[in-house]
Amino acid sequence: MARRVEGVLPASRREVLRLGVVGGRLQGTEAAYLGAAAGYEVVLVDRRPNTPASGLAAESHVFDVRLDRRRARDILGSCDVVVPACEDLDTLRWLDAALPSWGVPLAFHLPSYEVTCSKIASNALFAALDIPRPLPWPECGFPVVVKPSGASGSAGVRVARDGREVAEARAELAAAGHDVVVEQFVAGPSLSLEVVRTRGGVTTAFLPTSLEFDTRFDCKRVSAPVDASVDTLDVLRAASCRLAEHLGLVGLMDVEAMVDGDVPRVIEIDARLPSQTPTAVYHSCGLNLLQALVEAVAEGVAPARPPAPTRGVCYQHVRAASGTLAVLGEHVMATAGPLRLARAAFGADEIITDRRAGATSWSATVICTGAAAAAARVRAAEATRRLALEAGLRLVPEEDGPAVS
Repeated sequence: MARRVEGVLPASRREVLRLGVVGGRLQGTEAAYLGAAAGYEVVLVDRRPNTPASGLAAESHVFDVRLDRRRARDILGSCDVVVPACEDLDTLRWLDAALPSWGVPLAFHLPSYEVTCSKIASNALFAALDIPRPLPWPECGFPVVVKPSGASGSAGVRVARDGREVAEARAELAAAGHDVVVEQFVAGPSLSLEVVRTRGGVTTAFLPTSLEFDTRFDCKRVSAPVDASVDTLDVLRAASCRLAEHLGLVGLMDVEAMVDGDVPRVIEIDARLPSQTPTAVYHSCGLNLLQALVEAVAEGVAPARPPAPTRGVCYQHVRAASGTLAVLGEHVMATAGPLRLARAAFGADEIITDRRAGATSWSATVICTGAAAAAARVRAAEATRRLALEAGLRLVPEEDGPAVS
């Protein structure tokens, strides 16, 4: 049973923390998975039915919190803490206004998010704080990355190798209503790091993870611990903590960087619970970042010392379709049906999947550990091979994409 979080759960209520999660796709899946791992009772709300996270939650409700406010108050008001797991600014602003009036902590810092959800605003912050980052175009030359300012992940990202390709990519994004960022393409590797900052201003940087991408620039694999120099990781941690402190963050922020030589150039920050990397951190060092977020916001409590990795982890996504099984990016999980967790299946530590009996199309996240990241990756490859063999599918060779975001 989860311990009661002091100051959040009155002793007269219950011993198990009731966690509200708004949004049931990638971030919601992360929150539901880690919430269950922490022993929380996860209550999911999404306006869409059959979201991936709905299969991992103790309760799942289908409605729009902004359109059915009475129901939102009944359900979210019964929770001890609420974590937003969506990127809709109208919904986030509504939650930020509503939850405090119900006496329910919101594990989210809207002022920080309103900066970090814009790559233009984030780049201005990097420049002001002298944070290493990709050079802007045309100062950097080619190739360059062209991406929308306001979208997260791989959505709308293109690599351009000349002025014509830049013009085409910019025009396409502008026609879709996006502000556009054009900056230096850094070949990688790609690192991610989470920072938690408490109400009292205690900032803690946690275990870095390594990201790999498919040809759609979508993250297909996360591993830890990372193969990077001590100096590189020290610079990344210092930059991440400076950013969190300057923003006045109360909660969690994800920092993504591309390593240029030994320099980690920060390309994106998001002041919200990310997907994928917290689960990899959990399996590598035992720290539950969702629990750290809840305690930081609700109690001002941070771990006295970030735990070191005790084992390697490889976390990767696969998609079954048209008689094949392929390792692909996170989009295959965002569009999955309700997920379920299987332990010790096909030689993996865990598999999270929407596979059902008789289904010919399904997705899965394969999680494997080992003495080191390389050993975990070998196990993940073997588990994927066994999955394909059992399902009678042809295993498709991987095609690596550029590591950009």
